[in-house]
Amino acid sequence: MAQPATNPRIVQFGLFELDLDARELRKSGVRIKLQEQPFQILAMLLERPGEIVTREELQKRLWPQDTFVDFDLSLNSAVKKLRQALGDDSENPRFVETLYRRGYRFIGPVNAAANTDPEQVGLVQTQASATPPEPVLVQTVLPRPIPKRRSLVYGAVALLLIVAAVGYRLIPSQPPRVLGFTQITHDGLYKLGGFSDGEGLIFSDGERLYFPELQGDRFVVSQVSVAGGETSTLPTPFSNVMIGGITPNGSALVVVPYQGTSKGVETWSLPLPSGPPRRMAGHGADSMVWSPDGTQVVFSKDSEIYVAKSDFSDPRKLVTAENPVYALRFSPDGSRLRFFVVDPRNSSSSIWEVARNGNGLRPLLPDWNSDPRECCGTWTPDGRYFLFESSRDGRNSVWALAEKSSWLAGTAKPVPLTNGPLNFASPLVSKDGKRIFAIGSQPRCELVRYDGRSGFAPYLDGGSVSDLAFSADGKWVAYVSVPEGQLWRSRVDGSERLQLISEGMSAALPRWSPDGKEITFMGRNLKTDWLAYLISSDGTGLRQLIPGTDAGYDPGWSPDGKSIVLTLNRAGDPGIGTHDEGSGIAIYDLETRRVSPLPGAQQLFAPRWSPDGRYISALTNDSLKLMVLDRVNQQWQELVSLPIGYPSWSHDGQYLYFDTTWTDDAAFYRVRISDRKLERLFSLKELRRYWGEFGPWTGLAPDDSPLLARDTSSQEIYALDLQAP
Repeated sequence: MAQPATNPRIVQFGLFELDLDARELRKSGVRIKLQEQPFQILAMLLERPGEIVTREELQKRLWPQDTFVDFDLSLNSAVKKLRQALGDDSENPRFVETLYRRGYRFIGPVNAAANTDPEQVGLVQTQASATPPEPVLVQTVLPRPIPKRRSLVYGAVALLLIVAAVGYRLIPSQPPRVLGFTQITHDGLYKLGGFSDGEGLIFSDGERLYFPELQGDRFVVSQVSVAGGETSTLPTPFSNVMIGGITPNGSALVVVPYQGTSKGVETWSLPLPSGPPRRMAGHGADSMVWSPDGTQVVFSKDSEIYVAKSDFSDPRKLVTAENPVYALRFSPDGSRLRFFVVDPRNSSSSIWEVARNGNGLRPLLPDWNSDPRECCGTWTPDGRYFLFESSRDGRNSVWALAEKSSWLAGTAKPVPLTNGPLNFASPLVSKDGKRIFAIGSQPRCELVRYDGRSGFAPYLDGGSVSDLAFSADGKWVAYVSVPEGQLWRSRVDGSERLQLISEGMSAALPRWSPDGKEITFMGRNLKTDWLAYLISSDGTGLRQLIPGTDAGYDPGWSPDGKSIVLTLNRAGDPGIGTHDEGSGIAIYDLETRRVSPLPGAQQLFAPRWSPDGRYISALTNDSLKLMVLDRVNQQWQELVSLPIGYPSWSHDGQYLYFDTTWTDDAAFYRVRISDRKLERLFSLKELRRYWGEFGPWTGLAPDDSPLLARDTSSQEIYALDLQAP
């Protein structure tokens, strides 16, 4: 008897098998999570086991010539993820061997080389989905049946043909996908969108795109043709402004001005293409959208959703969601509303929907993502697909959800439309439904130091790092990598580098203990908000500073190392639309574990302890005043009134250094504590600063020279060609 042929599209090695058709990696029959690019690399290596696959070959397959990417960084990251999936070690590999500067080689035993077609295994923008085959009639020789049996057979065949035809029509031949993309903007400026805030999305009147953009150190409303070209600014009288919506006929934008980190409390109508703004009703709305027929406007305030006439008159509450509501959107037929909510406990976000009359409030994708990070949805004009942004494995992608499903196909599941190498955010479908406009980005920065004689120059090799902190003896430095958000420490010459936390956690603002044995920092994972942590400088003993707290920001040591001052609420966080009252700034005694709130500090944040222990500085919630507490008399005093970011004490304790932001005239300053003398040190207008989790970071080197993060990211708006069967 002839043996059945083995499937040439499944490659086995060790306990693993790679299914090239299902695009799955399995170990002992159990599916192993593997992203698209690591899958591509493994498939290429298995095509030629034992042979070198060069870095140039990998680049051509994974990142075509028109792809904007830091190739070395992206390839190294993809190979690292592949090794993690295989449980492989780069120092002692069992499967993937690295040939320095040349490429990689698969060295494990393989049952057969992968029989792959580059067009089938090449980088795709969506999940592979085979086209359902046409129904085929197979002629079969049967014994001559009696007439009754013949009628039953013919009837059954006819019924099967009808069912197959109906099912074939109900099930799309293939899922929606992106066929290509075009870069629309070319200015290289930071564009606020996606999870940053529901007010930071892209809007269009059909001819132009409108979006918030960081120019210098303030946010403006920018515009560009939907066909691409030069970006220009819409003039407004506001120092900083976000976009809240667009009127149904595209005649005006709704904008929300603000100062510092305070939440905007007024809404204005900005005529298009130009004209003076007009103040509107509906003050303090977080998001708004007009019905397709233009007769009603729906807007949100925190977790409450209201409906009113189109001029905001006669408002009434429609429904109350579980958490603050952003990015309200009407379905094309006007029957439903969708939006995303942000859970302040862990900053997760999920998409919800409700009927136009307020009934049926429910999550759109329950249990789809165990750690939901979905936001910013939009329908295609025909209402057949809902597009949204989702963050998984450290990458933002655009997904599509079919609005209808059939009993043959089952419940519709979202499919990815983008799969790197850029992160895509804030999708908007064009009026004709043929393109998706989205912000594509690849975050990266360069660490620089300012010298009064030579200006800005790379520092510590100009690494893509931020949030630097130096040990008291100046020999060690702790920092956060960009964009991974990982906490590292090393000697100041770069030697003895050590990653201190796992990749499941993000870090910010580390601080060394006076004896150099421990580091306190802010940490966050997918389950929690930012919390204060402690870890030994050798990477052991990670623990939450104050167990049971909901938030912990800006932890910093007392000079004697016995206490830590921190903020126990979300005050001043520009990434959250609301500021908790909470308990404000407090001191935590490490020995007694007692938490002592500072008097008069409920509406302050960003505490910094002076080197001599006498003072604690802080910012007001709107970041517009720098305050200092004299611990002798327990009185707060105002030092400076400016838009302030990241204060730092000089090492002798005589000055507080800080930068200004959200202003036309950004600069670096210092103020002397003894007489409050304010000095402007240098301008920041010529430096494009990296906008991190909490704005543009600044700090001080051991000699008190200013440190900053220069933005070297790629961030532009792209038009993605959409094929939606």
